[in-house]
Amino acid sequence: MFTPDLRLALRQLHKNPGFGLTVILTLALGVGVNTAVFTLLNGFLLRPLPYPEPDHLAVLVLHREGISAKSGQFYSEDDPSQDGETWEMVRDGVPSVRAASFGGTSGVNLQAGREFGSSVHYVQDMRVSAHYFEVLGIQPFLGRGFTEQEDRSGGPNAVILSYALWQSAFQADAHLLGKGITVKGEPYTVVGVLPKRAQPTGVADIFTPLQPHQSGECGGDNCEIILRLVPGASWQQVSAELAQLRKAWFDEVTSKDKGRVWFYASPLARNLDNGMRGPIVGLMLAVSLILLIACANLAGLMLVRIARRAPEIAMRLALGATRWDVLRQLWWETFVLALIGAAIGLGLARGILSALPGFLPDGLMPLGGLAIDFRVLAFTFGTSLLTSLLFGALPALQTRRFDLRSSMATSSHSVARGSSRLRQLLIGGEVALTVVLVAGAGLLVRSLVYLETLPPGFDATNVMTAKLSLDDARYRDAAAFHGLIDRSLIAMRQIPGVENAAVGLSVPYERGLNDGIKLLDGKFAGKESGASTAYVSPEYFRALRIPILAGRSIAESDTPSSLFVAVVNVDFAREFFNERSPIGRHIENSKHVYMIVGVAANVAKRPGMGGNAPISTEPAFYIPATQVDQGLINLAHIWFQPSWMVRTAGPVQGLTSAMQKALSEVDPSLPFSGFHSIEDVLAENLTFQRVEVMLLTVLAGLALLLSAVGIYGLVSNLIVQRTREIGVRMALGSSIGQAMIDVGSAGVKATGFGLISGLALSFVALRVLRSELYGIRDYDPLTLTAVPIVIAVVATAAIFLPTLRIIRIDPAVTLRME
Repeated sequence: MFTPDLRLALRQLHKNPGFGLTVILTLALGVGVNTAVFTLLNGFLLRPLPYPEPDHLAVLVLHREGISAKSGQFYSEDDPSQDGETWEMVRDGVPSVRAASFGGTSGVNLQAGREFGSSVHYVQDMRVSAHYFEVLGIQPFLGRGFTEQEDRSGGPNAVILSYALWQSAFQADAHLLGKGITVKGEPYTVVGVLPKRAQPTGVADIFTPLQPHQSGECGGDNCEIILRLVPGASWQQVSAELAQLRKAWFDEVTSKDKGRVWFYASPLARNLDNGMRGPIVGLMLAVSLILLIACANLAGLMLVRIARRAPEIAMRLALGATRWDVLRQLWWETFVLALIGAAIGLGLARGILSALPGFLPDGLMPLGGLAIDFRVLAFTFGTSLLTSLLFGALPALQTRRFDLRSSMATSSHSVARGSSRLRQLLIGGEVALTVVLVAGAGLLVRSLVYLETLPPGFDATNVMTAKLSLDDARYRDAAAFHGLIDRSLIAMRQIPGVENAAVGLSVPYERGLNDGIKLLDGKFAGKESGASTAYVSPEYFRALRIPILAGRSIAESDTPSSLFVAVVNVDFAREFFNERSPIGRHIENSKHVYMIVGVAANVAKRPGMGGNAPISTEPAFYIPATQVDQGLINLAHIWFQPSWMVRTAGPVQGLTSAMQKALSEVDPSLPFSGFHSIEDVLAENLTFQRVEVMLLTVLAGLALLLSAVGIYGLVSNLIVQRTREIGVRMALGSSIGQAMIDVGSAGVKATGFGLISGLALSFVALRVLRSELYGIRDYDPLTLTAVPIVIAVVATAAIFLPTLRIIRIDPAVTLRME
């Protein structure tokens, strides 16, 4: 039954290859982009995690809700970050699960043995507890996971290598197990190698024992706890056991905020999406709009094509074909086009996906990478089926309105006029969807510009920074740490062209160390709070040209034996001292009392104490690197790699090599992990926002192009339909300009309808971007004014260009044809 329909469909497409090619390429673009984005969505939200029984895995989450005593607003928070106390409560009090914990990932130094050239590597180290790999279901390729003894404080140093590092740094030595290598400046024993395709919860080169307890890395909320159901247990049992876990401060929240606090198990997949759930769903909606715009364009083309085939269709009906036969035949034609377009689109999607890993950072990629699996193939096939219905069904239904006698007696140009109004509605819908996409792109561009043009509070011209891991046993002693800084900075100041050399725990646009403080005097004496902190060397403020607005900077005279001092920023002074001068006031931090000796300008940075903006300012204080005690050194260097920085009078040839050489003169086994300008740091912080802007801008541009093509096609087709009418009217005295206005009015009406509808739709649709905008509102007047103007200009060009063909119409020729 269907073979003749298919054969006839192919014959019809062969007779009009230009139409077929246009439809196929348009569909390939729409389906390809949608398939690529769906593959991302599949990786983040739909595909099971690459672990055995993934539905048996969860992450422990602390839920908090209540009425804030400070603001009076209701709050509801979920936090997967836990401390050592919680770990011990879960380990000992929740028998229905097997638990493991993991901490952060940071760069450390690794030195291979002599048989491997004693080469030094900067690698990423992830700290995990005993049973971590067992809970995930990852069986080491060689060796074993960590034992309970290795996971205790003071236990043996053990390390597990990734397959890639084992291959590259250790030449895939199968006898490496049990041998010693140097990690973080001290000997570690290799106890395992992970499989080639292992997918831990973080990207790392090596894994070391976390040793979770109520001090060290898990002394604060810096660890996460993963749970696996034991055989025979259920999540209902786990919930009941978790409900029995309570901390002392839970009652304080209940009484103070009239709220509740409890632990619950959240599916692991939901907590490994890197915060991409919302953005990926938004991007999927955006590319869906592109597909709808493409379908509207193609539906318009189909309307024109069916109108031109009206005599042929009428003849078939007159010869006995039913209307169902005609509808089925037309649908087969669209379905064949959709299948071919989907096949090409699938190839386009593969090309896009192969390029994404080199374009997106690791944090924006799903666990397990990108793969076209059966879900993606089903989506592609379903999309092709849907598009064939969308762009083929509505035009095909127009055949139900054919009158046999008039269709056979009237030219196709005359019949086509009846479909013009429907096509105008389709074009209006395209323009409306385009307004939404262009407005969304405009808002994100404005938000990115706001972030990039925030007052930096410093001048980093000709400043080069280099990071170095000091999570190293040789520099856990304060004297050794201070000596390294002094000697390395002296060597760097000898580099020709260097004006200043300094060290800081963090640099502008980076997050500082969150630390607790207590105010010892002033209006808020006794208040305890948190602030961002960083140790710095004396030339830090001069190297970065950070203005000191009151008091003084850190000085060479600030030594371990002198008065402990601190420099605070404007936000710190404003929040804790209520606009009064903080000079001479005292704060307590890490059991040390610091006297505030200076106030520095606010510096743009990644916030750590609160807020979701990638760049902002927050209360911060700076302490001399020479006054940092051993406890803070050891704790801070677990998560932070301090930066060495130099300011030069101008560009210096070979500066990075000279900086590494200066450091090597002090310690040849310490490699810089990389060199960055401050602009590089800003770019890294805004990577997600820039990717988001680029993707939506490309989609908005594509939508604008498709709408312009649709408007151009509408006006062009009207000119073809009405050529004889226009010629006659011109012969009777109508001007060319009047004819152009008359024909172009259809495009103007469609555009006007689309602009008005699109603006109304934008007020609803753009709310989804609210959490992605910084410094502007989702109802930004400038954006919502500029977008219709831009689209109107493009639409005017698309209307005007085809009307130029009217100039070539010769009334005399038209009259002879009549």
